[in-house]
Amino acid sequence: MKDDKLESLLSKIRSEHIDDKMVGQAGERVWKSIAGTPAADLGAHTLRNCDDFQHLIPAYLTKQLAPARALLFEDHVHACVACRHALGRAKEGEPQRVWQFEPKRGTGRLALRFALGVAAVAAVTFAVLSWRQGFLPGQHPIRGAVQSIEGSLYALNGAEARLIPAGYEIRNGEEVRTTKGSSAMVRLLDGSLVEMSERSDLSLSRGWKGTTIRLDQGRVIVQAAKQKTGHLFVATDDGLVSVKGTILSLNRGTKGSRVAVIEGVVKVDYGDTTTELQAGQEATSNPAVAKVPIQNDIAWSRNAAKYLALLGDFAILQKQFAAIPSPGLRYSSDLLSYLPENTILYAAIPNLTNTLGEASRLFEDRLQQSPELRNWWAQQQKGNGPKLQDTLNQFKTFSSYLGDEIAFAVSKSGADYGAVVVLARVRQDGLEDFLQKENRKLGSDRSQTALQVVHNPWAITAAAGHPLFVYLNQGLVIASVDVAELQRTAQRVQQGTGGFVGTPFYQQIANSYEQGVEWLFCADMEQIVAHNVQVNNGHELPPGVGDVRYLTMEHRDLAGKTESHANLTFASERQGVASWLAAPAAMGSLEFVSPDASVVTSAVIKNPRSIMEEIFQMIGSSDSNFDQELNDFETRSGVNVRNDIAAPLGGEVTMAFDGPMIPTPRWKLIFEVYDPNTLQSTIAKLVESFNREGNRQGNSLQLSQQQIGSQIYYSISNTKANSANQSGSDIYYTFVDGYLIAAPDMGTITQAIQTRESGNTLTHSSTFQALLPTDGYTNFSGIFYHNIGPVVGPVAQQLRSSGVLTAQQRQAVDALVANSAPGMIYAYGEPDQIVVASNTGFMGFDLGTLLTMGHNGPFLPQMFLGSTIHATSSPTQ
Repeated sequence: MKDDKLESLLSKIRSEHIDDKMVGQAGERVWKSIAGTPAADLGAHTLRNCDDFQHLIPAYLTKQLAPARALLFEDHVHACVACRHALGRAKEGEPQRVWQFEPKRGTGRLALRFALGVAAVAAVTFAVLSWRQGFLPGQHPIRGAVQSIEGSLYALNGAEARLIPAGYEIRNGEEVRTTKGSSAMVRLLDGSLVEMSERSDLSLSRGWKGTTIRLDQGRVIVQAAKQKTGHLFVATDDGLVSVKGTILSLNRGTKGSRVAVIEGVVKVDYGDTTTELQAGQEATSNPAVAKVPIQNDIAWSRNAAKYLALLGDFAILQKQFAAIPSPGLRYSSDLLSYLPENTILYAAIPNLTNTLGEASRLFEDRLQQSPELRNWWAQQQKGNGPKLQDTLNQFKTFSSYLGDEIAFAVSKSGADYGAVVVLARVRQDGLEDFLQKENRKLGSDRSQTALQVVHNPWAITAAAGHPLFVYLNQGLVIASVDVAELQRTAQRVQQGTGGFVGTPFYQQIANSYEQGVEWLFCADMEQIVAHNVQVNNGHELPPGVGDVRYLTMEHRDLAGKTESHANLTFASERQGVASWLAAPAAMGSLEFVSPDASVVTSAVIKNPRSIMEEIFQMIGSSDSNFDQELNDFETRSGVNVRNDIAAPLGGEVTMAFDGPMIPTPRWKLIFEVYDPNTLQSTIAKLVESFNREGNRQGNSLQLSQQQIGSQIYYSISNTKANSANQSGSDIYYTFVDGYLIAAPDMGTITQAIQTRESGNTLTHSSTFQALLPTDGYTNFSGIFYHNIGPVVGPVAQQLRSSGVLTAQQRQAVDALVANSAPGMIYAYGEPDQIVVASNTGFMGFDLGTLLTMGHNGPFLPQMFLGSTIHATSSPTQ
């Protein structure tokens, strides 16, 4: 049906006169169709939230839902991880809550006729929209097509599997799967591309919120096109990824799933955790699934060269951006005296006019040199949303009117937080004209004012829509969405100072300025924690957390060297959970790690037995059955957790990926052990207990040992996994000079021992030594070291030898290897504070942050103007 005919039909429907009796009968039929129950029974069950949808699960499973309501339920479950898990539990037989709804009487015949009439119109609209989107029962519209295949691709329907060719059209909900050694490229109707690796299984569906790619197993790389309506979702049974104009890799396996972002920004929901990832970042659904270099996750792709080239361009830009001269240190701030007396959050950032101008120039230069970057950039500029270059130009113009610093403050009164107050000096005229011009441009399509420049704060009142009020006076700009906060700040400016100057929090901030800062963030954690205790009464804080006082984050450049510090201070000596990180001490476990390691995490902790005692105490305080369950476990296994597991361990642990990552990652786990005999006896008891009563799935563990020379190697293997010819399930370990070394194979352990004996270790390498900070410490409490250069190298070499790279791509891949500089984050546990620092880049402010400025990223224009920047148009992506 063509659109003009459809409009004509709707016009006739609207103009036709229908008597009250027919309206009533039609309304009853509509409600019955949608709800599957009489109209009077529906009023108490409006679908507003996840609880409402989960109440439908029993009826859905017994196929008692009306088709329309079942459709709404399925659409919601596609996009909601919590409801998908609830449905899965119900299918496994777990009991579900069944709610009973009581009918409500109407207030009168007129109201009933009106409601039924509205229902009839809504039903027609719903039916038309459903028909056009292909949502009606029996419809199976096309959702995508197979663009190309290498090997074999099958369409699955129950027990039936059909070999399908390139060009095959994939219908709604239809499942397709690649075989061993095969790959395929699928194009969605919106232009998005999905590259499937071998043994990958996915289906496509469309709901009211957008299109969903459901990945049941395997690996895919998704190049999401700009979405005109809704979102593009990539769903697994343990998570949901929401994308819009992004390139990402998703790997779903038996242990869980891992998502890695190649370009753009995505939102990832894993259980109750929601994370926003930017280019170069990863997230996993299960701690057992480790993060690996993105280059490894995409090496299988036929487009790996293009992705590596793009990452190489980003690496070059990152290095160039890091070399841009900083705005300079600030040793004091006259804006502090104007803050509210009860300020609990303070942030100060430098004016970045010159910095961003130079970054923009470098980016334009790189665009001219790289075809891959130009192609990517062209995709980002499509659509009518805000563009990165426009945002940069807007910000540079705006910041040119301001002084060297922009400050943000949040106060708290009782249990309520105040609105953000923004302060800055004005260094040249014309700011008011600029703001008025931008306000007219951004607010042309709005029914309410987004920004309002005021000349007398006491002559304004709160307005609908919470516009940002901006007050210019005495060389200052003050901005807030709260009229009262604006008035109080303006009064302090007129008085010349306020009560904040005499507070301990003011002194804490002033001390940071004395060291010289560029970026500064301070939080009065004592007040924030007290607020949370009041709000969440009945939920005790972990021991020691209640003593937290201040959180301070600083960033500065000194003599061309970057320093970033985060200090968490406590009111007294650290206790409880806060004391688990021990004071700086020697880390002998690092001597088993070679200079070739790509990722290393190491820490010293206080006595493991004491930590175990505190964990048991916390669990027991909230679970009255815990002590009994622990006793039952210890009785069955013959293992005392405190004495047999925790007590033999020392206070040092290291996890490292050391050696080639292809085809199998070489990991090693190193524990300090005081009593290896007791620990080995405990391991044997646990294996025996598992085999005796913990192997309901037919699994059994086998503990064996082998002596080579004077060294005894132990292994734990899963006999069921081995019988199925599955590799990677064995764990090997041995004891060496007070340490337990575990790895996936004996060779990795042997090499670790040889590394220590030869002295050719990570800590003695020039790469590691160059990252060490200059301070008074001789040891660390913890470190996180990364150097992906050696990992990228083999992948790049494979691509070079394949002959598929162009000259430009080879150059970009070489640049990626050359610019994959190592870095390190380190921590110190002091008596009354924990210090986390890095000298290899500002935490969070890098190329990824800059690129999100045009993608609704939380950068300065949005921070200053609130929702004004992107309230009137859709995002670029």
